[in-house]
Amino acid sequence: MTDRAETLAQEALDALRRLVRERLTRMPGSHLVESTLAQVELPLRILLAEGDPREAQLAASLARDIDRILEDTIQQAAAFRPGHVWCHRCGTSSCEHAEPVSSRHVFVGYGPTGTPRWEDFAQLCLDRQHPQVDRLYDPAPALLTIVHEAATLESGVLDAFRHAQYELLGQVSAGFFVVPVRAEEGRGVLAVTAQVVASRSRRGETRLGLNVLGRGPAAEPLALLWDRQGDLPWHAAVRWAQHALHGLTAGPSGRTRSVPRAELERRVAGILAGLARRIEHDHRARGRRTSHAQARHRSGERPTRHALGDARAAREEELYRDERSGAIVVLGERGRTHFFTTEGRLVSSVRYSKDAIARKIQAELWRRATPAETESFRAGVGSDGV
Repeated sequence: MTDRAETLAQEALDALRRLVRERLTRMPGSHLVESTLAQVELPLRILLAEGDPREAQLAASLARDIDRILEDTIQQAAAFRPGHVWCHRCGTSSCEHAEPVSSRHVFVGYGPTGTPRWEDFAQLCLDRQHPQVDRLYDPAPALLTIVHEAATLESGVLDAFRHAQYELLGQVSAGFFVVPVRAEEGRGVLAVTAQVVASRSRRGETRLGLNVLGRGPAAEPLALLWDRQGDLPWHAAVRWAQHALHGLTAGPSGRTRSVPRAELERRVAGILAGLARRIEHDHRARGRRTSHAQARHRSGERPTRHALGDARAAREEELYRDERSGAIVVLGERGRTHFFTTEGRLVSSVRYSKDAIARKIQAELWRRATPAETESFRAGVGSDGV
């Protein structure tokens, strides 16, 4: 190939690599394979005519194919179904009992017949007499964590309903994370449960994995939370914990080594305590970064220096609302596209082509902002309109 062809091919590969990594990061079980997944094989079809109306459909199909491949890879690596707790009563993690009933609920154990039990995280903190429980009701709620020992979670299951191949070794419940919501979805808070699960093969090998349970504000899967805010705030801590669990049972040449029960329980307890600390630390760090960003916003000294000017100069027809995240979308010059909260705080800025913007509007992902939304937004950015 010529140098130019090689350069274009490399740019295409880099774009696909970023796409695969982003799709992987948004999946609840991504931490199970991130450190080991070296490559994927993609079905790829390219339309050569620019502006082909089938292009958006083809792009969506590619994203679905990538998701399917990654989900299959995660499932092969997991000792469980990511995002779902095991139901001893039904003998599966696909039943109606396997997911929390709302974004506020965390797993608190099993009933006598092995049915999963869920409880509002704030109520759990009240029951546990957590010293900071009152802060969960602040406008900007605290982020609290509770470490649960296995004995408190599985001890109530009758032997007749217990499945020996699956064992819960402990968990961390954490809340509340603040997430963007639409008006009809209520308060934008979310709690998650991170469980250490042991699965035993017929040969007696034990495989450990970390399973994250939770639901979005509209009771949607956690995988869709990425579309609301662009990241999962517990992801780095969970990835660390999964790496620590892998190191616990990894023997020479990649073989799984047997770990004495006492050591296993002690090490898992340490990993769970570390996970809770890291979740809290990462939350505080994000809060500091947000405070600094707000200060830069008020002073007008943002790296995306055009955002505030574009927002203040935007005409009515250049203001939209993202139906997935609830953000206000501001269309600036030369493809500059800015995402703000409804109160006027900048979330992010990107560049889109005219075709990309048109496709989002045509697909009704973005709709024209209402007069009330426009008025509230302009008040937040300090504009009287143009």
